[in-house]
Amino acid sequence: MKAVIKASIIAILAAVLVSVAVFLMQDGSARIVQEQVQGLDPNVAVTIGSIAFALGMLFWGLRVSAANQNVTRDWSKSLARMEADLEKTDSILASHPGLVLVWAESEDELTEGWGSPRVLGGPAALASLITFASKDPDAFRRPAESLLDAFGDLQLTEDAAGTRTATLREKVNLLRSEGLSFSGTLRTEEGRSIECDGRVAGDQVTLWLTDPAVRLAEETGVVGQARDRASDLHGAFNHLDRAPLAAWRRSPDLKLEWVNRAYVEMVEAINMEEVIAEQREIDPGCVKVAEKAKTEHARSGRKASDDLIRVNIRGQRRVLRIIEQPMHASGDRVSMAGLAIDVTRQDKAQEELRRHQEAHRQTIDQLGTAVAVFSANQQLEYYNQSFVELWGLEEAELLHKPSHAEILDRLRHLDKLPAQSDFGKWKREQLEIYTEDDGQKPDETWHLPSGRTLRIAAGRHALGGVAVVFEDITQTVELQTLYQTQIKVQRATLNNLAEGVVVFGADGRLALYNQAFEEMWDLSDDQLQDAPHFDRLQTEFMTFAPRAEEDFKAMKRRIVSFSPQDRQTHAGGPFKLKDGRWMGYATSPLPDGATLVSFIDVTDSQERQRELEVRNQILEDADRIKTRFTNHISYQLRDPLNVIKGFAEVLENEFAGPLSDRQKDYTAAIVASSLKLLDLVDDIIDLAAVDAGQLNLEMEWVDVRELMENAKTYAALKAEDSQIKLIVDCDSAIGQIRGDGRRLKQVIFNLLSNAFQFTEPGGEVTLGAEREGEMIRLWVSDTGRGVTAADQAKVFERYEAAGPGAGAGVGLALVNSFVSLHGGFVKLSSREDEGTTVTCHLPMEGLTTPALAAE
Repeated sequence: MKAVIKASIIAILAAVLVSVAVFLMQDGSARIVQEQVQGLDPNVAVTIGSIAFALGMLFWGLRVSAANQNVTRDWSKSLARMEADLEKTDSILASHPGLVLVWAESEDELTEGWGSPRVLGGPAALASLITFASKDPDAFRRPAESLLDAFGDLQLTEDAAGTRTATLREKVNLLRSEGLSFSGTLRTEEGRSIECDGRVAGDQVTLWLTDPAVRLAEETGVVGQARDRASDLHGAFNHLDRAPLAAWRRSPDLKLEWVNRAYVEMVEAINMEEVIAEQREIDPGCVKVAEKAKTEHARSGRKASDDLIRVNIRGQRRVLRIIEQPMHASGDRVSMAGLAIDVTRQDKAQEELRRHQEAHRQTIDQLGTAVAVFSANQQLEYYNQSFVELWGLEEAELLHKPSHAEILDRLRHLDKLPAQSDFGKWKREQLEIYTEDDGQKPDETWHLPSGRTLRIAAGRHALGGVAVVFEDITQTVELQTLYQTQIKVQRATLNNLAEGVVVFGADGRLALYNQAFEEMWDLSDDQLQDAPHFDRLQTEFMTFAPRAEEDFKAMKRRIVSFSPQDRQTHAGGPFKLKDGRWMGYATSPLPDGATLVSFIDVTDSQERQRELEVRNQILEDADRIKTRFTNHISYQLRDPLNVIKGFAEVLENEFAGPLSDRQKDYTAAIVASSLKLLDLVDDIIDLAAVDAGQLNLEMEWVDVRELMENAKTYAALKAEDSQIKLIVDCDSAIGQIRGDGRRLKQVIFNLLSNAFQFTEPGGEVTLGAEREGEMIRLWVSDTGRGVTAADQAKVFERYEAAGPGAGAGVGLALVNSFVSLHGGFVKLSSREDEGTTVTCHLPMEGLTTPALAAE
């Protein structure tokens, strides 16, 4: 830039000189010069003129350059003086205990927001004030905007008026736009004060922000420490404000003057100002703790006091530990700092521990075993009621907490301890547990003079004392003795049994056996003494019974299996041995998982069984022959009987001529006997058909009431002739039953015939039917002589008659067969001289596939 200026100046001067030369040439002087140089060569004249012009220009340029250097030197000195003044100004501002924000903007340059102020001030003030903008992550990159955002909405208390008039934001806007100065104090949410001063400086406006804490540090001569620690102090203070524990500060008159956020939330307030204004305490007990702390501090210099209070916070019961700590003191004016620690969990844990301890004591009190607990200094700390009852001691002497040694001496005096040749040595051994390293002692057994036996277990507990358990095992010892006696008796009993008895454990190994087992399988003690497994014994068994392999496999499965199907009592065999004997066995599971196996020689019973089977086969063959014979004879009798019946009816109807009264009686008797004999033959044929499986039912729906009426009509004449009263007991709406109507009539007719046969004149016969769920119950009862208990067992057997005049024994057998074919069953109840009731139970729906033979 300087070179351009110099070139421009030289060009201007050259132009001026040329103009002067031209001018001189035009006037008289020019003519003189012209005359003087007329005699010169024109080229020489031009050259001389150019050199002169160049020299003049060089001289002028040197003068101009020297002048420029002088000007530059003067400006450099002025700039150095200004920079020195600026450094002095900066150092002065840096010593100020605050920050200065400077706006250098015209009225037209005013913008919305905070604008772009410059920040002046020392690092200590900046570090102190920037903590108030901790919510802004970019606070260190734009400190002015962050601080103004943090303080902008706080109320400013004017120094002159002493009242809150407007926010800092409003005051700064008026300062920038109208130049209205202000001075006042801001109070932050943490309770700290910030001094603010707005001033107009020429065409600039300034905002002075001062932290009294930093100024106080400077005034007391610790500004260096304040600069180093300001950030940490404010950070700690901010951390306390954000801590989850409620914290507060009290004035000397115990009024709240600062609380943190946790306190505000705990008392459900909006902000700290509301808490301070209303003096809202967490609980009235907090003030009492503060008063106590203040009193204790004044009396003994005690640093802090605390207490537990129970409060309701947001509907929940909480336990708080309130701590009040004396702070700054000036005479009797002591400020207090408080802290509330939620110890609800600890309180619940302590209460739970107390309940557990109480429950533990109650449990021990309920034990039948005597328990005594001694402290580390061997004093009795606790005992249960069983301890008192066991030793017969007085409660009064135990309440004084005697020592362990004193209790032993007392029991010896009462002659309740085992006899000892050297009691002093024995007592020392009992008390050695208090000094032994492991704190354990082997269990002892005491045999008392009273005949009781005690097991003594002693050991140190966690609190350093000793717990002693006195267990009365008298019954246990007696039971063990009795058990051993029973074992010996059982073993002697087993050895005298004829059956071979052996017990295998759940693992399949031999656990117990008797002598009969050894002899039966020709086993020695050497083979059995090492508890062999069943597999090894099976090899020995197979040498005697090579064909019984499947039986032994089944036996093993029931011994070692845990399946419920296999763990059942089972009788197996018999199987044949090589010597011709027959062997049977049975397995029975035992409660402990073992299995009892018994072997028995069934050779004799097997031979008897074979004899019985032969006899049974002979009887079955005879019965079949009898059945075939009866069936054959019945069919052979039918034709002659029909002839007799036919001719008797011809005679009775007097087709061959009139008959006398006696002849009529004879023919009537012949006809009645023929009919009775035909019915008997038909019944025998039906029974034979049932036995042969050739009787088919013709199933249909049968009205039960109609069936009863038909039977009543059939039996009415018989009842009249026999002078027996017939009663029908049946509901008209009883409904229908699915069955063979013809066979059901036979059932009822046979029952009625049997009842009339055994009922004396003047008696009663009742025919009844009723519905029971899905069954129909038909019955016939009479008031006859009844059936004996011995005859009741065989009344339903074929061709069995109960008593004299009972007939051929076919009727009830046929009834039972027909009812069985319908899927029902028959019951008979009778007492001698009281009558008989035969009841048939029939399903209403009948059988889907009628049975072909009665069971």
